[in-house]
Amino acid sequence: MGSRILVVGAGAVGGYFGARMASAGHDVTFLVRERRLQQLRAGGLCLISSVGNVTMTPRMVMAGGIEGPYDIILLSVKAYSLMAAMNDFAPAVGPQTRIVPLLNGMQHLDILADRFGPAAVMGGTCFIVSMLDAQGRIVQTGSLPRLSVGERDGSNTPAARSIAETLSGPGFKTVCSTHILQDMWDKWVLLAALGSICCLMRGTVGDIASQPAGQGFAQAVIHECASTAAAAGYPLRDAALKGTVSLLCKCCFKIPHMCCRKIPQHGYGDQPL
Repeated sequence: MGSRILVVGAGAVGGYFGARMASAGHDVTFLVRERRLQQLRAGGLCLISSVGNVTMTPRMVMAGGIEGPYDIILLSVKAYSLMAAMNDFAPAVGPQTRIVPLLNGMQHLDILADRFGPAAVMGGTCFIVSMLDAQGRIVQTGSLPRLSVGERDGSNTPAARSIAETLSGPGFKTVCSTHILQDMWDKWVLLAALGSICCLMRGTVGDIASQPAGQGFAQAVIHECASTAAAAGYPLRDAALKGTVSLLCKCCFKIPHMCCRKIPQHGYGDQPL
């Protein structure tokens, strides 16, 4: 019997990965709220994707309707929605449940561990460019999405490998990582630098880098964010640092409209659960 997967939300990220897994035959249920429930009942869960379109009828449940524990909970809320989401999915957590959070940042790991116990919480992150359109369809663009999951202590356990295999499907790549916290910090530096650069200069990274001192400013912000990660014990790997510099200081000349909303994001705090 396959693992039961509860995807918390059917938005731009949870909806994408959940739909792909369900299409591959995995036992997937979406935890949704009333508005999204009615929307998906009316039109189905629709992906418009650079790697293939999908429309499916998802299995859904609302808070209060969860029956029994699930094996895996895929969690991709924004930080400000975390407390409410935990209350909603708490009945789905049993002694053997593993929670795979896809939030940006790090604080949510401690919050989840305090509530459900350290053994229940894995590390996780993803890279995907997706959004909900006006009809509630998930529009994914860019390169093949990636989902990474691993034990927080870096151990290569059979359980981690099994969960990575379960959280897989056509339309994205799944990685079982033995350095998942480093992966999460690498992504944090990218997003923290991006947000700082765009907000401080009130422009897109393309606009900023095209100015005489723009690239120097962007690199200074990136290195400041990287120093924060290093102080926490997770200095950026060379490839990650070079990739961030290239994306925010060089590639942006080819994509002058790039801003915070165009960089790989995840979560569905800006859409109904």
